[in-house]
Amino acid sequence: MKTWPMWAAGTIALAAVFHILTVFGLPYGIMNRAMAGIASQAGGVNKPVYPDRPTAEARGIVRPSPDLLYTACVYDVSARPVKLTSPVPDTYWSLSTFASNTDNFFVVNDRQVKTDRIEIILASSEEAGGNKGIPVIVAPSSKGIVLFRSLVPSEDLRAEIDAKRRQANCEPL
Repeated sequence: MKTWPMWAAGTIALAAVFHILTVFGLPYGIMNRAMAGIASQAGGVNKPVYPDRPTAEARGIVRPSPDLLYTACVYDVSARPVKLTSPVPDTYWSLSTFASNTDNFFVVNDRQVKTDRIEIILASSEEAGGNKGIPVIVAPSSKGIVLFRSLVPSEDLRAEIDAKRRQANCEPL
């Protein structure tokens, strides 16, 4: 009796199951690990962490640039909305939000912000954010990561830009 067709079918079925688990599960595993690391450095969720200047060995953020200063925060909007605030320096600056499956669902940069400070409410629904004249961004997942980036164009400006980025915050309303 030939058993190779059964082995081939079993191998294909097993490969398909592992493929599906990898494609759908790996992004959540990656984000859970990243969120746990950031939250432990910050002392919890909805608290910013201001990592040191990235080096060639730094991997807290994927492919970090030594020309950028980062501020990271694990958001949790399951109980209350989170208010994101930051000064916007006179250099490249951006705010990016990532859902629990690694999807980047919102980005704004210094060219889009018309003032020297930004305030955004991150919420689980449009109604949850209230309407205080502050834009509300609906998060597709209750937890995720907020990442602020500030370019340091020259070493002369590093201290000034670092002081501004340390004013970036994410706090529950």
